[in-house]
Amino acid sequence: MNNPMESNEAKKAAILERSRNAKKDEGMENADYRGSKIGVIIYAVVAFILIIFCIPAKMDIVNAIASLSFAWVVGGTFSYYRFTKRKIHLVCVIASGIAVIAFALMAILQ
Repeated sequence: MNNPMESNEAKKAAILERSRNAKKDEGMENADYRGSKIGVIIYAVVAFILIIFCIPAKMDIVNAIASLSFAWVVGGTFSYYRFTKRKIHLVCVIASGIAVIAFALMAILQ
């Protein structure tokens, strides 16, 4: 009879081998998931602010949509930066954050 410990070790080795041969990176998948989650939260906050300040006034819809789009980018890119610590992702987060604020102000103040 086979030893159950050897069987478990063989299964673990097979699982590890399949995981190493797979093309997907579980860390990047996790970063994608968290980025989407953060992106949705930031998107919702910016949308709420735009709605509150722009309902009484005539809102510039193009700037509002641009602001919301960049809000989504901030969430996704920030998650990548937290995972990879690459400076290009940090630059994208900062630039997109500035764009969110600028477009939101243009939509509100116009």
